Amino acid sequence: MSATTLAAQAAPRVAPSSGALDPLHDAGQNVTISLLTMGNGSEVWEMFGHTAILIHDNPTGRDTVFNWGVFDSHQPHFIPHFLQGLMLYQMGGQTLPDLLYAYRYFNRSVVSQELDLTAAQKDSLLHLIQINAQPENVQYRYDYFVDNCSTRPRDLLDLVLGGQLHAHSSQLTDASYRSEALRLMQGDKPLVVGVHIGLGEPSDRKITMWQEMFLPRRLHDVVGSLQVRDSSGATHPLVRSEHVLFQATRPPEAEAPPNLAPWLTAIGLVLAAIFAWLGARAAAGSRGARIGAAIAMSIYCVAAGVLGLLLTALWTVTDHVFAHRNENLLLFNPLWLVLAVLIAIAMWSGRAARATRMLAAGLAGLSVIALVAHLVMVSAQVNLAVIGLALPPALAIAWAAARARA
Repeated sequence: MSATTLAAQAAPRVAPSSGALDPLHDAGQNVTISLLTMGNGSEVWEMFGHTAILIHDNPTGRDTVFNWGVFDSHQPHFIPHFLQGLMLYQMGGQTLPDLLYAYRYFNRSVVSQELDLTAAQKDSLLHLIQINAQPENVQYRYDYFVDNCSTRPRDLLDLVLGGQLHAHSSQLTDASYRSEALRLMQGDKPLVVGVHIGLGEPSDRKITMWQEMFLPRRLHDVVGSLQVRDSSGATHPLVRSEHVLFQATRPPEAEAPPNLAPWLTAIGLVLAAIFAWLGARAAAGSRGARIGAAIAMSIYCVAAGVLGLLLTALWTVTDHVFAHRNENLLLFNPLWLVLAVLIAIAMWSGRAARATRMLAAGLAGLSVIALVAHLVMVSAQVNLAVIGLALPPALAIAWAAARARA
């Protein structure tokens, strides 16, 4: 979700101009504070958009932007930490012209919402950002759904507003973390399928408007509609004015998640047809078909087994909480690697036919259990599309194994 990856922007302090106060130590009465919302981009970490806080110094006209989306891909152990779910992000600062130059270059929209805050509320917000800028606080443990570049400004604003933002957004929505992730990633088909398979049951719970503000655009929309109550009891809009600082030419983000079931099921049926045809020819004694069946089915089994290893690791040894309790392990699990060896032996030489039949039938049975769990509404995971992809090939391989000649 981060829009900033340059190590040079890792330092959160912005050097003040000559004779000017540091923007975080200015008086609230002298600044205008705005929420910046940046549109989605093409890279994986840009697909959800980005959020920042703009501080405009009224006497000097200086603009300073603070955001919580800075990471350094060259930090020690970056890849192992990323895989384990131990990503460290940090707060960063830059000037508004630099930010606009970067977002124009990457063709990503920038929208500014000027916040109607009192001087005391501005003082409070500046103080909270000061605390974030302390060396011991500047880094934080990033979580793509619950602690990111959008939730950090959301939480600061809620503190300044005395909890009014949270109170306004406590109702449930029709969205889940899965549906929102797939909605914004659907432009990259391999990525969206991989994420769909990798996310577990925790990602399918309905989320509140508050939780939905892990997305910058949702935060923008809620802040734009929020009426806040002042000390006298009167209410007024939180947003005084809104301005588009740069309008990208890329298409707007999708409004709904993709329907993956038809084409994933079609892929599954095509694979099943190929395996069944090769299995039938192999059973008829065709040497070429035996070779083809051994190769094709073994490749599928290896892919399913490796995927099963990844899903098992995500659940058992990583901190990717939303990948835990993943029912797709019924469809893809490490036992497929064993079947990859057995099916090749059985198809090629006829040996180990009984063990192959038993294991293939067991793995197909697990896939059937995954489907039945949905039919009887025991399953809470949204993975019917994945079942459509995995069940037909599993049944076809079990059928071919049962027909393999000794």
